[in-house]
Amino acid sequence: MHTIPLERLSGCTDGTAIWLDTHLTTTERRCTLTHELVHITRGHTGHQLPAIEAAVREETARLLVPWAALHASRGAQLEIWNLVQELGVTPPRMLADRIQHASAKEWCSLQHG
Repeated sequence: MHTIPLERLSGCTDGTAIWLDTHLTTTERRCTLTHELVHITRGHTGHQLPAIEAAVREETARLLVPWAALHASRGAQLEIWNLVQELGVTPPRMLADRIQHASAKEWCSLQHG
C-alpha cells in the first residue's frame, strides 16, 4: 500500500498494489483500503464499470458494517453520525450501501427482534 496525493480518487489499484490519497482520515483510509482489497480479491485491474463498482461497494459495506451492529442499535435514537462513528465507517455512504443491500432475512430480524 502506498499513500500519494490523488486528485479525484480516494484510492485505486492495479490489481497488485494499492494507492491511497494522502489526505484521508483514518476512517476513510480503512474504508478505502477495504474497498480496494475487494477489487484485488475479485481480480480487478484498473477502472471498473459502474455496476462492478456498485457490487464492490456492497461487499465492502457487508465487511465493515455487521448487521448485528445495526440490529443492536434498532429502536435507539442514534444520529447517523453517531452510528457511523461507532462503526468506524464513512458517513453516510457506507451505512446507506449496507442498508440498501440488506437481505430479506436481515430486514425480518429488525422487525421481529
